[in-house]
Amino acid sequence: MIDLELIQSVIVGGLTAHLGIPVVKVDAARPEQYPYIMYSYSGPITFPDSTPAMTLVAAGAEEVMERYTEQPTCRISLNSCSNQQLESWTNAIRMHDWFRVVGHDVLKQGADLVVVQAGKIKNRDTAIEGVWERRSQLYVTFRTASVVDMNQGTIQTVNWK
Repeated sequence: MIDLELIQSVIVGGLTAHLGIPVVKVDAARPEQYPYIMYSYSGPITFPDSTPAMTLVAAGAEEVMERYTEQPTCRISLNSCSNQQLESWTNAIRMHDWFRVVGHDVLKQGADLVVVQAGKIKNRDTAIEGVWERRSQLYVTFRTASVVDMNQGTIQTVNWK
C-alpha cells in the first residue's frame, strides 16, 4: 500500500524547511500572512498493468509472508500564493528546484519517492473579494513503492493417495 501520510509529511517538512514558509493542504485553513504554498493530490494514481512482483519472507514456523511490490506513479498539485507576483513566481521556481534537485535525497530516503517530472510553472492568479492573489502552479509526478504483505499458512502434512 502507498503510505500517503508519510509522503505528505516528507514533502511538507522538506518544502517548509527549504522555503521557510507554510505549506498547507488546499482544503485546510489558509495562513493569514503571505506567502504560503497550497498543495493537493491531483491524481490519478497509476499502477503498472503487470502483476506485482512477489517475494516470500519467513514469518514464523507455521506461516510464510508473501510480499507484493510494485511502483505506481502519483501526482501532486502545488500553488505558490502571495500578494506579489514576483514573490509567487520566485517561490514556485525554488519549489521546482527543490523537487528536481535539492530535495532528491530527502524524498528518496524519507518516503521512497523519486520525482518523474516536475512540470511547467503556470500562472493561476485569482481575484478574491476584489483583491488579487498571485498564484503560480506546478504539478509534480513521482514514483513510489507500494508494498502489500499477506500471511499464508504453511502446509504441515500432505495426504498421498
